[in-house]
Amino acid sequence: MIHSRRNPPRNLRIIPLFMRVFTLIVWGFASLSAHAQSLPIDFETPVAGMIGYDNATFTRVANPSGEGNSSANVGKIVKNTADQWAGGKIVGMASLSFTSAASSVLSMDVFTTEPVGSVIKIKLEGPYTSEVDAVTSVSGTWETLLFDFGIPAPSGSAHLVIMPQPFTPGGGATFYVDNLKQVADPIAPVLAGMPLTFESDATTDHFFDFESAFATVVANPHLDADNPSANVAKLIRYRGAPFGGTKITFSAPISFATHTVLSMKVWTTAPVGTYVTLKTEKPFWGVERSVQTTKSGAWETLNFDFAGVPSDMPSLVFLFDFVAGSSNVGNGSANSTFFFDDVKYSGVPLSIDEGAAHAGVRAYPNPTLDYWTFEAAPQQLMQVRLHTLTGQFVEEARGMGQVMLRADGRAPGVYLATVQLGDRSEILRVHVW
Repeated sequence: MIHSRRNPPRNLRIIPLFMRVFTLIVWGFASLSAHAQSLPIDFETPVAGMIGYDNATFTRVANPSGEGNSSANVGKIVKNTADQWAGGKIVGMASLSFTSAASSVLSMDVFTTEPVGSVIKIKLEGPYTSEVDAVTSVSGTWETLLFDFGIPAPSGSAHLVIMPQPFTPGGGATFYVDNLKQVADPIAPVLAGMPLTFESDATTDHFFDFESAFATVVANPHLDADNPSANVAKLIRYRGAPFGGTKITFSAPISFATHTVLSMKVWTTAPVGTYVTLKTEKPFWGVERSVQTTKSGAWETLNFDFAGVPSDMPSLVFLFDFVAGSSNVGNGSANSTFFFDDVKYSGVPLSIDEGAAHAGVRAYPNPTLDYWTFEAAPQQLMQVRLHTLTGQFVEEARGMGQVMLRADGRAPGVYLATVQLGDRSEILRVHVW
């Protein structure tokens, strides 16, 4: 067979074409790598990889307001259509790692005239590793929002997605963003397990919030005889998925081998009959137990029966105003706000002080404004030593079966009373209003 120079054999044409394509691919990856955008980003110069998605636009524009942000240029996202999840993203990024306490939080300045309580979601994709929400507290001025990725400390994603007002149609809603950077925040040490009293165990940093719900540890705003704890957890649900909530992951699976019922104190103004759900969870699997409140505007203890549930799940998920199949969403109001405390195995003493109560030692009134009476069995020699939570000695007293300590003049808060009864000692938490 004779081949002309104009029509070479098929296999002779494939080789140079393959080489050209391969060269272009290699050059493209090298070029992308060389120009990959990294944090921090301030939009003063063009930002590589900015794109809008789902009919939203993401552009670099002049700063619309110098109040709270002196930058000349910022990023602008406009949700043009009814698509609820539209937004902007920066693709092909480098160094999207949040595994270090020195850089576990993403800080971003936001300006919008949308209502206070608007949710902003940051999602890490390519591959997907995590997503975290924050909520606005002002409208019509710049503010800095923090997105805490300390738990689960993701890394490896190349695309940073900014999703304003997820679960809300766009219709032209406009958001300006600026000064994206990583900042330091402690990564909470993993807890061994329950109980959770929020006094000296779980902190705000232990919670991993999801889908427009936000949990914090706060001073107990409803301290009374039903819950004299100084600190409690608080969760607020904003507009998001019905299953928005928070979770804490322990270092070991939650065991139901001996105790099968979990109890938790709850306070909310949501109507009686509101569902509260606890869920034990591991990757791609979980088991939920839901109960309904019987009180509104008061503390109550709810019990969740996990009998028959496997003891191989390390995460405990907290879901409020939610039961399987629910379509209820939050709105940031009082009825979307829930306080919870003393998460433990039902029937198991919460701490040494609860054990002391069962042993016949009690302190009353507690809380108090003027004095406590410590009472044990009659004719039993008792010594009571009072300390602050930091261990500072305050006062000591002795008596037969009953001892009184003054509380007036002391700073409000929680104190620890060590009660010595012969060769046995108990510790009670006592409170000053």
